[in-house]
Amino acid sequence: MTRAATWALGLAYAVAWAIAGWLWNGPPSDLDNFFLPAVRIVLSGHPLLIYTVRYQGIIANDNGPLGLVPLTAVAAVVSQLGWLNDERLRRMLIMGAFSIFSLLMAREAVDAIDRLRGATLRGLPRLLAYGVFAASPTLVNAVLGYGHVEQPMTVWLVLLAVRLLARGRSAGAGIGFGLAILTRSLAALPVIPLGLLLLVRGRWRALVVLGGSAALTIAFGLLPFLLADRSDTIYSLVTHRAQLPVGGGSFWQLVVGTPYQWLPQRWDVLFVLGLVLLLSLTVIAGRRDLEPSSPDIYGLLALTGLALPLLAKSVWPYYFLDAYIFGTVWWLGQAEPLALRSRLVGVTVPLVAVLGTLLTEYEMPASAVGVRLFEGLAMGVILSVFVAVLAIRLLRTPIRV
Repeated sequence: MTRAATWALGLAYAVAWAIAGWLWNGPPSDLDNFFLPAVRIVLSGHPLLIYTVRYQGIIANDNGPLGLVPLTAVAAVVSQLGWLNDERLRRMLIMGAFSIFSLLMAREAVDAIDRLRGATLRGLPRLLAYGVFAASPTLVNAVLGYGHVEQPMTVWLVLLAVRLLARGRSAGAGIGFGLAILTRSLAALPVIPLGLLLLVRGRWRALVVLGGSAALTIAFGLLPFLLADRSDTIYSLVTHRAQLPVGGGSFWQLVVGTPYQWLPQRWDVLFVLGLVLLLSLTVIAGRRDLEPSSPDIYGLLALTGLALPLLAKSVWPYYFLDAYIFGTVWWLGQAEPLALRSRLVGVTVPLVAVLGTLLTEYEMPASAVGVRLFEGLAMGVILSVFVAVLAIRLLRTPIRV
């Protein structure tokens, strides 16, 4: 396509998001409950007090501050226009402006597919590939339905960091991961398999540079908030999660109302991290050929990305976006001569992610309390079986015929 056509499609995409934001009439989302109240604090002249925001007294924003930077810029423009208190107008401009991150995410994902295939997608196939990422049901649900406008920004930064690491640029990759974590705390999960891969392969220098640059980036990003408001920052980012109840969407529904409910309520993050470690080590130990530049690294990231919706105490539909994006890159990045069975496993990753999104969304309304046990068990069984199948597939070196 010509450059003019590309820009025209990008503009049309932004306009579509803006119209969707104008038309949306769903309940208040995290954009309304957390992000915009924090932005109002910034606009009032207190940018380091964003973590004082609470919802229902105890629920806090457990993400880093970076996602609020572009949101504050957009909100400042909205405020100048006098639309900050008009829910539909401000959402229209926010959705339109933040669509750029969905496009950046899609571009990085399609570039990764080109790199894995060793050939550039062109014409209609390239446009369809963009559509698979930029118009996925999980993305629309996350951004429009739940107001997580920062999530495409996070995934874009993670994809960028993976590309830099594959090229041997550990410092740049570490900065990319650090920025991603400052945008969304859960971006720390993809760092685990990649860090373990460097560790097992004995690439100490790359590991130290990666970890050091990521740690410094995060430290510089959070230090001002810790100095200005240590208690609220630590509460929001670390301690408040243990006070939240066990919700729906996972096996943990079985322990609700029992003496064991405290396990997921206080320590579900440790279970998620433990499963990510176990899956990563299993695949890395069994695949001596696996490298940061290998096609199957995206399959590993999709595999470990499923640990969150499998073992989190409360599963939200947008938890499936990371697995969807990584899994789709892995699927579409496979060369044509690969065995049919491998391609079928690959296409199942985004399908399972979309199914997880829809099932989890189904049990979200307050009226659906009665179906949460069934839905949680069903989703847990589906994810457990698929995680096992995907892990077995990743343990087998693809054979080209």
